[in-house]
Amino acid sequence: MFGKRVLMPRLTAWYGEPGAVYTYSGLRNTPEPWTPELAEIRSDLERATGLAFNSVLLNRYRDGRDSVSWHADDEPELGPEPAIASVSFGAVRSFVLRSKVHRKREGSVMLEHGSLLIMKGRSQALLEHALPKDARVTDERVNLTFRQISAP
Repeated sequence: MFGKRVLMPRLTAWYGEPGAVYTYSGLRNTPEPWTPELAEIRSDLERATGLAFNSVLLNRYRDGRDSVSWHADDEPELGPEPAIASVSFGAVRSFVLRSKVHRKREGSVMLEHGSLLIMKGRSQALLEHALPKDARVTDERVNLTFRQISAP
C-alpha cells in the first residue's frame, strides 16, 4: 500500500477458469479450479443477470476489524467497463461509495446476508468503494465478487 508492504486486512482466495489470472495491489492471483458450490452460484448468477463470469474473488472478513480500503476494480484485465456481481453471506456490513474526482462520499448500501450488488458500466471509472472497519460487527462475512477476466 503506497509503496509499502502491509498485511491484507481480510482473507482472500481466487477461483476460476484456467488462465483467468488477476493482478491487483501487486498480487498475482492464479485461479484455483471451481468448486461445485461456487460453480452453482456462478450459474445461478449468470442465469439471473444475463452476465458471464469466468472467475471469483472470495473475501473473508472475520469480524468488523477486517476491511477493504478505498479502491476501484479497474485493472486492465477487467476491461474498460467491467461487470462485477458481489454476493454477501453472513454479517451485515456497510459498503460505501465516493467519487474518484471529488473524493466525496456519495452514498452507502447495507449488504445483508444473501444480498447481490452489481457494479457495471462506468461505475469503476467514476467511483471508488470500500468496506470500512466497524467495531460493532462481531460476526464473520464472506463476500464473493464474480468477474470476467480478459486474456492479456
